[in-house]
Amino acid sequence: MGDLRASSHGSNVSYRPDIDGLRAIAVLLVVVFHFHLTSEAKSGFVGVDVFFVISGFLITWIVREQIEAQRFSLADFWVRRLRRLAPALFVVLVGVMAWGALRLLQADFSQLMHEVLAAQFYYANIYFWQNVNYFGLQAGNIYLLHTWSLAVEEQFYIVYPIALVLVYRYARRFVFWIVLAAAIVSFGLNLAFVGSKAQATFYLMPTRAWELLIGALLTWAPPLRKASHANALGFTGALLVVLSVAAYDEDTPFPGSFALLPTLGAACLLYAGTQGRNVTTRLLSTAPMVAIGRISYSLYLVHWPVNVFASQELGENYTLPWRLAMVGLCFVLSALLYRFVETPLRHGQWLARTRSFVATYGIGLLASVAFASIVIAQDGLPGRLPAEVARIAAFSKDMPDERCAEYPPKGTVAQPPLCALGAPGKSAEWLIWGDSHAWAAQGALDTWLKASGQAGRIAFLNSCPPLQGIHLYRGGSACQAFNQQMLAVAQGDPAVKKVFLVSTWRQAIEGKLTAAPGERPSTESSVGLFQRQFDTTVQQLRALGKEVYIWEPLPAARDHVPRRLAAATLRGQSVNLDFTRDDYQREYAFFFDALARNRPQLAASFSTGEVLCKTGVCVSVVDGKPVYFDNSHLAHSGSAFWAAALAAQLDGRTTVARSSRPAP
Repeated sequence: MGDLRASSHGSNVSYRPDIDGLRAIAVLLVVVFHFHLTSEAKSGFVGVDVFFVISGFLITWIVREQIEAQRFSLADFWVRRLRRLAPALFVVLVGVMAWGALRLLQADFSQLMHEVLAAQFYYANIYFWQNVNYFGLQAGNIYLLHTWSLAVEEQFYIVYPIALVLVYRYARRFVFWIVLAAAIVSFGLNLAFVGSKAQATFYLMPTRAWELLIGALLTWAPPLRKASHANALGFTGALLVVLSVAAYDEDTPFPGSFALLPTLGAACLLYAGTQGRNVTTRLLSTAPMVAIGRISYSLYLVHWPVNVFASQELGENYTLPWRLAMVGLCFVLSALLYRFVETPLRHGQWLARTRSFVATYGIGLLASVAFASIVIAQDGLPGRLPAEVARIAAFSKDMPDERCAEYPPKGTVAQPPLCALGAPGKSAEWLIWGDSHAWAAQGALDTWLKASGQAGRIAFLNSCPPLQGIHLYRGGSACQAFNQQMLAVAQGDPAVKKVFLVSTWRQAIEGKLTAAPGERPSTESSVGLFQRQFDTTVQQLRALGKEVYIWEPLPAARDHVPRRLAAATLRGQSVNLDFTRDDYQREYAFFFDALARNRPQLAASFSTGEVLCKTGVCVSVVDGKPVYFDNSHLAHSGSAFWAAALAAQLDGRTTVARSSRPAP
C-alpha cells in the first residue's frame, strides 16, 4: 500500500525511518484485528486509515518535488507505481489461486476467481461494495477482502497526479487551497452518506480520498524546529491513534467523523517526524519497527488469505495458538516476498528495462485472467474434486431461480404485481409474506399449492420478519414500509383469504428489532417488541377476515451445510452440524410462547421441527441431500419433500390441535 520508504526512483526526498515505523504500527493494528489476537482490538482496521495518510503524504511529496523541478512524467510515475505494487500482489494472487485449486470447493473457487480479477484490475473496492459487508459475518470467508484498500489507493493514484499537474499548470498559486477544498468535499461526502449509504462510504475512493489528502496537505507545512513542539505533536498523534482503537464500538458509523482520530493521529506523527529528535519519532525509528515497516506491504498482502484459509482448514480448532502460529507464518512469507520479489523489481535489479517489465507483467496478467475466466466459466472446475465432494458442494447453489424477486425489485418506483405461485388459472387465495426464508421455500410452497389445486402470491424482503410496527436496527424504514404494504395488499384484495407468514423469526433474539429507525435495541427489548407485534399482526389479519398460517422456524444447522460436509468429505473428517430438539426448543422458546398464546386465532401452523427433529436430533441431511443450501435456507431440490410435509400437516385442516412445540 503506497511507498514503504519516502525515497523513490527519480526523487530527492530523503529517507525517514519513522515513516516505516508508522507503517509498522498500521499493519500491526490490522493484523491483530484480523487474527482476533485480543478482544480489545475491535477497530484495528483503522490501520488502513493510517496507511492512507502516509500514502497521500509520500506521493504528494514526490510528485510535487518532480513537478516543481519540471521533470515529472505521468508514464514514469505509473510505471513506478506498477513496479512498487503489482509484482508482490501478483505473486500472492498466484499462490492464492494455487491453494484454491487444491483445497477449495467449486463455488468457493469460482468466487475466488472473481476476487482475483477484481484485485488484479484494482476495482476490488467496487466489487466488495456490491457484494460484501466488511463488518458482516460473511466477511471472514472472503479470500481477498483486504485488497479493497489497494484499489482505493490505485484509483487515487490515477486521478490525483493528473489533477495535480493540471492545477500546477493553470492555478499554481492556489494548489494548496485546491487540495484543501478537495479534502473538504471528500470529507463532506463521507459525512453525508455514512449513515444512509454506509457500505459505499466505506469502500469507495471519493469518500475516502480525504484521508490521503490529509497526508498531501502536510507537504506544505514547514518543518518543526523545536523538539518540545514535536514531542507535543507526537504524543497527541499517538493518543489519537490509541483512542481510535479504544473508543470504537459497533454503533460507531465508519469512516464518518470517527475516522478523524486515526487520520489526524497519523498526520501528527508524520509532522512530528520533521523534527527528528522527539520521543515518538525516535521510537518509531527503532530497528524492529523499521524492519516491520519495510515488509508491511507484503505482510498486508499475505496476512488475510493465510488467515481465511487457516480458519477454513482448522474450523473450530482455529484457536489462539494456531492464530499466533499463522501470524508467525505471515511474517516469514512477507519477509521472503519483500526480499525476493518486492525489492528487486522495485529497484530494477530484475527486469530493469521498462519495456521488459511491462511486457512480462502483461503476459502474467493475461495468463491469470485466462485461468480465472476458465474457472468461472466452468463453475469452479468441479472435475478436479472427488465426485462425492463435488456433488455435496454443488448444493451451495441449490437455490430458487430469480423468477420471484425481492419485493419491490431494487431500482423500481412502481409496485409490480406479486409473484404468482400454485395452480394456473386459480384464484390467488394465498398471500405468502415473509423474509428470505419465504423466498427459499417458494419451490415447496409452489409444488404444494399446485398439488392441492390452489394458488397464491408471494412477497419477501430479506431479513424482514412479517410483523407490523417494527424496524430493523440500521435498516432504515424499509422493513416497516414493506410490512405495511403487505397488510394493505391483504386488506385491499378480496381474493386473498389466507395469509401465510414465513420467516426465520431469529431477528428478535439477535437484537435486531426496534420500534423506531436508528434506535439501538437490547435483546430483551427486541424480543419484547416481537411478542407484542406478533400478537398485533395476527389480530389485524384476523380483523380483516383472513385465515392466518404460520411457518415455524427451521431448526437450522451449526454451519454452512454443503460447504462443511463437502470439506469434511474431502479431508476425511467427521463433522456434526445438527442441533438437538432440546436445543431447538430452547432457542425458539420466545417464538413458541407467542405461537401458543395466539393459537386460538390461527388457522394452522406448519412445524418444521416435526419434520426434522423426530429422532431427538434436528437433521440437516435427508436421503443424502443437505436440507439447506447454507445453514438455514431450504435447498430448492428438496421442494417435493417439503411440499409433501406441508400437505401432511395442512391439507384439509383449519385448526391445529397439536402442541405448539415439536413433539417430544
